[in-house]
Amino acid sequence: MKALIKILLALFIAFSAIAPTTAQTKKSEKKAAKAAAMRQMIESKDFTFEANYAYPSYGIQRYLTPGYDLRVAKDTVVSYLPFMGVAYSSAGYNNSDDNGIKFTSTNFTYTSEEKKNGMFYVVIRPKDAKNASQMALTISPTGSADLSVLSTNRERMRFTGEIKEKQKK
Repeated sequence: MKALIKILLALFIAFSAIAPTTAQTKKSEKKAAKAAAMRQMIESKDFTFEANYAYPSYGIQRYLTPGYDLRVAKDTVVSYLPFMGVAYSSAGYNNSDDNGIKFTSTNFTYTSEEKKNGMFYVVIRPKDAKNASQMALTISPTGSADLSVLSTNRERMRFTGEIKEKQKK
């Protein structure tokens, strides 16, 4: 009877040691799959950046209601983002053309680079957009992202959010 108890105890300890290893393996496999999916979206120029927070140059971070995004496709970039900050020329409260960082561009350059730590750096330079001369995305392998928008006639704006698969319409 004592031998049976020792055998059962040894089996229990062996299975207890194996279970956490299996969970860690599954977690690392999910993480690697997510990073591969992120790499695929960035390389194929087919993703959406959904903004959660805005960081104006002059002020405090602001939570954004859902719906503000930057959609990237092979031939088109569509930006629907707010602007909160100082505009320098031909913009302002009396200008009806001042409508945030909202544009559709079909003439742009797109460069992406993967860093050693698994982060991605994407730069989009729209040539036919008035309110954005450069949009730089820093993307983690898990999909969280930071977007910095530069303009010739406005202060820099920064957004944080998530990279998502582009929804088919």
